[in-house]
Amino acid sequence: MILRLILLFITLAVSLPSFATVVLAVNTEFFWDSKLPHDGQIALGAVGNPPSEKYVQLEANAIALHIMYNDADIVGLTEIEGENVAKQILKYLPKEYKLVFKKGRDNFTGQDVAIITRYDVIGEPNNFKGIEGNYNGTKKVPSKALAVKLKKDSETYNVVVAHLISKRSNNDKKRAAQANAIVKHLDGKTGHNIVIGDLNDTPDSTTLNLLVQAGLNVINDKEYSYTYQNKKMLIDHILVSDSLKPGATFKSFDLGAISDHRAVIAHLKE
Repeated sequence: MILRLILLFITLAVSLPSFATVVLAVNTEFFWDSKLPHDGQIALGAVGNPPSEKYVQLEANAIALHIMYNDADIVGLTEIEGENVAKQILKYLPKEYKLVFKKGRDNFTGQDVAIITRYDVIGEPNNFKGIEGNYNGTKKVPSKALAVKLKKDSETYNVVVAHLISKRSNNDKKRAAQANAIVKHLDGKTGHNIVIGDLNDTPDSTTLNLLVQAGLNVINDKEYSYTYQNKKMLIDHILVSDSLKPGATFKSFDLGAISDHRAVIAHLKE
């Protein structure tokens, strides 16, 4: 009887899904700190009123709770003001989490991106300075992008978090050029590749096709992360290399008052 129970336990354990890495992407919708002057030149930036310190701490704590509840290993943050905001989130997380940050170059919105992870950080982060993408003659460097190599046990991950240029003012070619810059950065790298963030484009777009043609995969294109003029669309993404696609799952979920975007999360199997 005992032997049967042991065998049953082993069978159940083997049949349960094993997720090696959980990746989370959160657009924080202009998460600014409480101190002036703000970064940027628009209403929510340098000329705007700062949020109260109480609000900053409430939002930082709420984002940290989502990270812990989902047991996330790698988190890509977009639309943060800078390093100080990311540090506010970090202080509500267990000590195993680390911040990866290097200031970007979006002087207009003042927005930045960051990575929070509990994996080992290898080397220095890269903010894509000098990595110029090209799409049909249109050239563009990502101004809000961060790349870093992470390691867990013997596995390495080339992680990029990016917030590509918006769809306003007919920026499709510039956004595609930024995607090409990401492709250039990842070209020839060993290990697993993960691209996270608000790419401001849908799975059927030129921007996403460039990334897919370079060996990255959209796990599930049936979800949505943003609603514009009553149209639901998937513009926040977690793209993975072929090595991470088998058995991977992807979904979105509501962030409530934190953001006008839904968070997206991927569970990646070993």
